[in-house]
Amino acid sequence: MVIGASYSSNKSNLRPTGLRRPALLLLGLLSTAVLVAEHGFGVSSAWERWIHVAELLLAGGYVADRVLMLARGPDRWSVLRRRQFEFGVLGLFLLLATAWVVSLAAGAGKLPTEVRGLLSEDAWGLGLNLLRLFLLGNVLVQLLRLQQRLLVRGMRPEWMLAGSFALLIVAGTLLLLMPRVSAIPEKPIGVLDAVFTATSASCVTGLTVRDTGTEFTAFGQGILLVLFQVGGMGIMTFVAFLAVTSAESLPVSDMLVFRQVVGARTPAVLGRQLWAIIGFTAVVETAGAVCLYSCLPPEQELMSKLGWSVFHSVSAYCNAGFSFSADSLAAFQSHPGAMLTFMVLIVLGGLGFLVAMDLLGLRVSRLPLIRDIPWVRRYNRQTPVYRIPVQTRLSVLMTGILLVAGLVAFWVLEARHILADKPLSTQFWISAFHSVSPRSSGFSTVPVGDLHPATLLLLTALMAVGACPVSAGGGIKVITLAILILALRSLVTGRERVEAFGRALPPKVLLTALAVAGLFMVLAGLGVFGMTLFDPQVPLESQVFEVVSALSTTGLSTGITAQLSQGSQVVLCLLMFIGRVGPLSLVLSVVQLERSARYQYPEEDLLVA
Repeated sequence: MVIGASYSSNKSNLRPTGLRRPALLLLGLLSTAVLVAEHGFGVSSAWERWIHVAELLLAGGYVADRVLMLARGPDRWSVLRRRQFEFGVLGLFLLLATAWVVSLAAGAGKLPTEVRGLLSEDAWGLGLNLLRLFLLGNVLVQLLRLQQRLLVRGMRPEWMLAGSFALLIVAGTLLLLMPRVSAIPEKPIGVLDAVFTATSASCVTGLTVRDTGTEFTAFGQGILLVLFQVGGMGIMTFVAFLAVTSAESLPVSDMLVFRQVVGARTPAVLGRQLWAIIGFTAVVETAGAVCLYSCLPPEQELMSKLGWSVFHSVSAYCNAGFSFSADSLAAFQSHPGAMLTFMVLIVLGGLGFLVAMDLLGLRVSRLPLIRDIPWVRRYNRQTPVYRIPVQTRLSVLMTGILLVAGLVAFWVLEARHILADKPLSTQFWISAFHSVSPRSSGFSTVPVGDLHPATLLLLTALMAVGACPVSAGGGIKVITLAILILALRSLVTGRERVEAFGRALPPKVLLTALAVAGLFMVLAGLGVFGMTLFDPQVPLESQVFEVVSALSTTGLSTGITAQLSQGSQVVLCLLMFIGRVGPLSLVLSVVQLERSARYQYPEEDLLVA
């Protein structure tokens, strides 16, 4: 990867060699319209035939684009590399189509009934399904290419970040307004409900005004799954992955933006880290789905178990908090396997990609006790020392402290209340889970509205702290809390600089932490003020809890979300959006930064206590 590539060379890499951009744009718009009309609104049998013909023609257009790419390109291998995702979608479609034909020839009638139902009732039906997936895959790649072109043209990263989430919310709202999304035909999803649900899913919050399991069809639940999967990882992560893997080189400006998006410490590791993020996410979510599948009753229907497991695994890892049950995960409060799986998924998603990659790079031979073994000690002397970055150390340390403190505090506060009539093991799992979940996931195993007021205050504090930077979680982040504690320690001990693990932190880090914490408190106060204007009858503690839950993108609720007025729901939507984008990033996207001053004023001391 060449870091210092020129702008013009990158621009040539983005220039298509197939169909012209207007033709591709028209192809994408028509494909989107056909898919939305067929699956979102339903069509008569007369129109259905014409739509199938249109799908075939549109698929032929994308195939023609690939053929023209190879025919016009001076170097076919270079074209394949630069457009590997477009050719990947085509190759996957051809592979699946070939597999289906082979299965038919081998006697696919012997397949299980559930699998046949998943694929299609006949070969023609499956062919249409594969065709629709092919069109959808191409549309998604086109959208990512569009984001990449906007970035190349010099749009500020903060605008791109806020704009990508705004576009995702708008797209999700339009999709959720389709008639086939609602499982209750006589109760279609209204505009505000669609906006609120799309915002909650895109910002991986989990606050709901409609029951996900009963009021959404499988198609609607699939839309929510895509929204919080993309929202959890961030659209810009996919754009960066597309750009880095499709170009021989990138300009320095793009490299710096993508490095900021994914938190890469150096430009040289950007590509490797993007591959690690995508791969790590796929492995963790797949493993989580397998574990959750094994926790379900064996007599349950195969496809129902599979859909539930995948949905909840992605929801937990992305810290989204969406569940098919109105009482969240109450049915699993005494199931150790399910509770442990959910907690691991939530913690991994909340730690963030940076911390996860650093922990994966830690050698087992360096761990306490193990490193004291004689032959391990000799091995360590012969290998270079891997030093864990300060950010990872602080993240893991603060996460561990908060988890243990939250578990003990929840258990003590609810021992004679909501946990009083439950077995000791169940009390432990409920307490442990509600030490993990408030950090940004939004799942619950007990009615949150029935908890003791002191427990609600504890959960509010945990929600405000949130997860780690560059993760799916929100809040002020554990690193911000750690920096503020370290700054207090430096003040008490008389040190002039903030220090941690033998390193001094730059003054800018402390100023950023103070700004994030201050903005969070200001926004939370404004949110509570707005809710008191629109819903003065709601108790103040419930308002504070709901506002902090929305701003920290946690999703826990005392049960008042669906009963709130439209004004309060709009306030919560704004808070969820700001919480996901980040208060500081949103401010930077609005305020035009000035050049740093080349002078310094004389210092003057102030009394602050």
